[in-house]
Parts: sequence; C-alpha cells; structure tokens
Amino acid sequence: MTTEWNFNYIGTGKKVILKPGKYKLECWGASGGGRFDEWTECAKGGYSKGELTLKKETILYVYAGESGYKKFSNISDWAGFNGGGRGPNEGVDPKFTTCGGGATDIRLIGGVWNDEQGLLSRIIVAGGGGSIGTSSFSSIGLGGGFAGGMGVGAGTTCTGGTQYEGGVTVNSNGNGSFGKGGIGNVCAGGGGWYGGAGASSSGVGGGGSGYVLTKDSYKPKGYIPTSEYWLENVNSIAGDNTSNAHGYAKITLLQALPFLNISSYNSSTATFKADHTDPTLLTKIEYFIDDVLKETITTDLTLEKTINYTLEDNALHTLKIVVTDSANATVEKVVSVSRGIAPLPSGSTTDEVTNKWIEIKDAFKTGKTSIINTLALKNIEANLNNTLVELSEKIKTSFDSSDASVQDLMNQLTEKNNIISQLNAKYKIAHGTTSIIQNSLWSAYLYDSNHNNNYERQPKTWIGVEGLNFVPNLFFAECEYKDSSSVYYKHFVFGTSGIPSISGETDFVVTSKFRKPYGNQNYSAFGQAYKSNKGSIWIENNTYVPAIIPEIDGVLYNWYAIKFI
Repeated sequence: MTTEWNFNYIGTGKKVILKPGKYKLECWGASGGGRFDEWTECAKGGYSKGELTLKKETILYVYAGESGYKKFSNISDWAGFNGGGRGPNEGVDPKFTTCGGGATDIRLIGGVWNDEQGLLSRIIVAGGGGSIGTSSFSSIGLGGGFAGGMGVGAGTTCTGGTQYEGGVTVNSNGNGSFGKGGIGNVCAGGGGWYGGAGASSSGVGGGGSGYVLTKDSYKPKGYIPTSEYWLENVNSIAGDNTSNAHGYAKITLLQALPFLNISSYNSSTATFKADHTDPTLLTKIEYFIDDVLKETITTDLTLEKTINYTLEDNALHTLKIVVTDSANATVEKVVSVSRGIAPLPSGSTTDEVTNKWIEIKDAFKTGKTSIINTLALKNIEANLNNTLVELSEKIKTSFDSSDASVQDLMNQLTEKNNIISQLNAKYKIAHGTTSIIQNSLWSAYLYDSNHNNNYERQPKTWIGVEGLNFVPNLFFAECEYKDSSSVYYKHFVFGTSGIPSISGETDFVVTSKFRKPYGNQNYSAFGQAYKSNKGSIWIENNTYVPAIIPEIDGVLYNWYAIKFI
C-alpha cells in the first residue's frame, strides 16, 4: 500500500486519489531568479505543512512551482508556472532570468494553474521567492511563510504577499495579486496565496505568501473548500526550500482509518458498507439498538451488508453501527429508527421539527402541556442539531393530565426562537490569527482631542481581518514571542467602536509593545493611541488597525472581535 506521494515540478498539475485517512501535506515553493552562479544565492521558496483527515475518498491536485532561476535566449521560453511574475533576462546567451518563483500548492479543482476556480480551491500553499534585479540590496523577498519576504534594493521596496492582499510597490503595475506575482522590467514577485510585488526600477521582488486552510484562516470571497478540508498542526516558514530551485510537494499517510457508509435504513433493515485505507486492518463491525449490542461481524468486512432487527414498539430507537480496526481506531454512525414513525435527520430546522410533530401527533394520542414546556426549553439547548430521539427522552418523564394543542406547541416554539434570534443579533464573537501587513501609505490620526484633532501619522505595520458578518464593538489582538537573546515580548492591540470614552471621543485604537530581558523583573513598554474609524483605521466588517511589528519574522497576531451593543 502506498504511504507517500512525491511531486516535482512538471509544468502542469498532478492528480492524486486518496482514500480516507489522516495525511500530512507539505509544499515547498520555488526560488526567484537573479544573475548568480548558483540558485542558492537567490530568494528561496517557502515551506508550508498541515495534517488533513479525509473521511471519504478524495481527489486532490498538486501544482509544483517553476523556478525563476533559469537561462533562456528568449524570455518568452519561460512559462511562469504557478504564479511567478515575469521579469527580464540578462547577460550573454543563454541569459539569466530574473523572474519570480512559482508557488507550490494542493487544491481541489484541477485545470490550468491560473484558473480562478482552481486558485479559489487551494487548501495549502508555499510561496515562491521574488527575483533579484540589482547587486545592491538590503533584503530579499523570500517565499512565504504566512507573509512573503520584503525585497529592498537600490531605493525601491517591493513588499511580499500577505494573507489578505498582494505585495505593493511604488508603481501599482508591479503589484502582486491573488495567486500571482507582480511583473517588472528589473525584478518580479514570487507567486503564492497572494503574490509579491515586482518593479521596473532597480530593486528586489517581494516573496509570495504561503497559506494553510484552518478554521480561523482567511477565506476570500468565492472560496470553495468547506470545513471538511480544515488542516491541523499547521505551519508556514519563509525561505525554507533549501534543497531545490523548483517547487515540490509531498503527501504522507500518517494513519490509516476505517470508514462507513449507510446507504439505506428503515424500521426493520439497514444496508451499509465498511472499508479502510488498508482493508487488511479491519477487525470487526458491531451494531447496537438503543446501545444494546445485537451482533458482531468479523468476516467479509468490506462487503456490503444488510442487517435485520425487530423493534418492539412505536417509540423512536437508535441504530448505531461501529467499525473497528487493529489499532482500535473506530468510526461509527447513529441513525433514528421507528416501527411507526419516520426518523427525523439530525440538523433539522425548527420548522421541520414542528412539522414532524404534526405528522406524528396520532402516535402521541394524549399530548400534554409538559411536552410543550420541555420542547420550549429543549429548543434553546438543542437549537437545530438534536433529533426527535433526544426530545422523546425528555418527554417520557413529563406526562400530566392536561391536553395541549399543536398550535400551543408551535406558539411556544416560535416565541423561544424569536428570543434566540434577538440574542444572536445582539451578541456576536469571532476570532482567528492574522499576519502583519506592511503599508507605509496608510494613514492614522493620534488620539488627542484636547490639543490637535488632526495629527496624522503613517504607521508602517498593520493587521487586518476581512469578511466579518457583524460590526464589532471591541477588537483585541495580541502576540508573544522570545528572540535569540532570550528577550520576551508581548504585543497588544485594543480598539473600540461605538463605545463612548471618558473624554467624549467615541472610538480609539491603542497599540503597545512590552519588552523584558531574561532575568529582569520589570517590563519596558512602548505604545501609541489613535482615533478609530478615521484615515485608514476601520473597525467594521473589514477591520484594519495599526500594530507594532514583531522583532522576529513569522509571528502571527491572535485576534478577537466582539459585538455586544
């Protein structure tokens, strides 16, 4: 059985079919170009990794990026596969190319590399390096990393791609974009989740950003993968492809897992099929009625099976099927069955629950007031996810002598749902992680109403969160880290929106950095206070606030957005 798949640069996507199981996905981006004797002197591609658990057979597509370090007599011979920006070629034939390195990614939709749907289906990306177009530089654009490296050379700066936008430079024609590095007559940006910037004056291209899909990662408009593709144990490191100029990728099976599909079931039979990443590891299948073991199957475990059972009454029962392998890994599925009542699927809406009660009212000949009370309370706890099995368990102990109409039931359910809707509209919370944004053109105004109401500043470092479905009243972000000299740092960003302050000014944002060398008992601190919702600062559905840049690369801010007014 195959447990490792390797993918090198081939100039096209590669399809791979994976059985259910737990896999480690790794990507290395391609290096950028430059006039060097060895590619190792160029800006190297980044590295991204994460672990993905697949619960069904899945097709993925792997795209390994093309290096910008090549030699061609004609630059048109360079393909720019997977997002490296086009730069010039220089020197004597065959000439060095100074193009950006391509990203390496794994996605759900195949086809040409720059197809919009394909780019919006990427679940893991390693950024490509920016190219070097000058012999005088202070920083090169390493491929990301959650943020691509910044290229600085001969007076020109090209920023790297971030989680939210492409790299920027003085001439917007060289800016990076989603999946693509910026172009330039001297240097070009690396490809990535968002590409780095290129330039047409002496300079160094920015690196493309890396990306790993998680619950909290940024998801642009139109993004395709759902929660079943969230990865765990993720990381993304800038410039970590030290072994190959081109990009490459690897998929490793970490754990073989059982899986189960129930194709049909009713009041007396159920049909299902069990399987495994490695079918030889299956050991048994068990099925239970109301948590009572009815049968254990140990032969022909991967063949489709039909089981028969007898239900003694019209009440709702649970059928549970459990599949186990030799490592005691299990998968189970639970369904509701009844001799006289069709089961209601989990995840049903409130209206579906109400309609189901209308359908089965004859099965409960003497509806009771306490049933209504129980359902009204249960609705808050269960919301939309509990089945009638759980509801009926509450009802069993709640009968009294008073009849209750279906309309009473519906009225109380409607009343409680209205209360829940009002609370959900008032209180909202979201959280996640984000990388810094380097932008020296954005403006902010100091919080100083008594002396100068329009004191404009241009913080170079920001953080941003897009796509909130509410306007927060509080926005809080923090990060912490220790540098190579054992100095401990703690950064904070705190912002308000719509909360009056003591001075009468409504909104503000405070940034701060605390620093404590090893052995010290006190922190030194630096901070700044700005007006919120003025200049480039916004605490809205899309939130952008200043932050203090960490002293080391790759540090992410944890953020929280809260609405309570």
